[in-house]
Amino acid sequence: MDKKARVRLLAIAFVGALVAQAPAFAQQRLTIYSAYENSQIAPLTKAFEAKNPGVAVDHFRQPGEELLATIELELRARSPKADVVGLNDASIAYLQRRHDAFEPYAAKDVDKARVEMRSLQNVFTPAFVNLYLIHYNTRKISEADVPKSWAELADPKWKNQIAMADPSSSQSVQSFVWFIADHLGKSDPAKFGWDYFKRMGANGVHLESSHGTIRDLTVSGERPIGINLLANAQTAKNRGEPTSNIWPREGVPGELSAFGLLRASKNKELGKMWLDFVISPEGQGLMPASLGGAPVRNDVAYKYPDGSSLDQVKIIPVDSAFISENKRTQARKFHDAVGK
Repeated sequence: MDKKARVRLLAIAFVGALVAQAPAFAQQRLTIYSAYENSQIAPLTKAFEAKNPGVAVDHFRQPGEELLATIELELRARSPKADVVGLNDASIAYLQRRHDAFEPYAAKDVDKARVEMRSLQNVFTPAFVNLYLIHYNTRKISEADVPKSWAELADPKWKNQIAMADPSSSQSVQSFVWFIADHLGKSDPAKFGWDYFKRMGANGVHLESSHGTIRDLTVSGERPIGINLLANAQTAKNRGEPTSNIWPREGVPGELSAFGLLRASKNKELGKMWLDFVISPEGQGLMPASLGGAPVRNDVAYKYPDGSSLDQVKIIPVDSAFISENKRTQARKFHDAVGK
């Protein structure tokens, strides 16, 4: 065999080896379970895939409490399907306490996150801060007329015009329930506490399982006022929809959304790559346009959908430990008060 023939054979063998390896490389898949809509998380997953050629992300989504139940069922059956889970920090704490579900991992640059946003044991990697606000349809309600406080939502003038999430199906609304019933209930029991939800029930508040659905009801004008999360107000702003928001004068509960690496993950290295990306400047810069929340790093510029800066909003940190331990009791009390 001459030299040219040997070179051709070697080249063919080399290409054949690459082709044989390519499917295995292309089949690296990271499975993420989260409560975020596919359209919201897509910019983040696409940027991650572009940064890591050969890695594909599979995203499974359910409303928070439903997703929590799914994860628990899989953990009890010893057959978890996800590699990474995206929930609020209270739900992650609950899963860790009940099932030792997550493997601690200190993501690269996690020390750049604001101190109050970090997990001391690195059980989760903080992604963004989600705040409750009053979201309203600007074609139905003028800025001058929109309620400026949480207390005003119980005014009969807003009867059958307000939607909020149901704590039996939404994990995030537990933060709002705690804020109204326990936090404000202690400082101003005449206006808040569980009686506030009785007044809201009498006012015809509409309950939904998903904050995304509440956003859609506000955008359509069917329920022109939504008790909603920053992420959904930001998404509506990104889409150019006819809505704006009010920061109520009593302050707003701040919920931390995060990702955790499941201890039983079959793709831990991919999971760690995802957590590194989430806290990176690139990942944090995408949060407002993707998941819709405020970045957790001070070195990433951000303004709220209405143009307010970070220091103009009165944020009340939620009691995540209380929420994770009492969510079922709180949901029952809520329904007793609302009467639905």
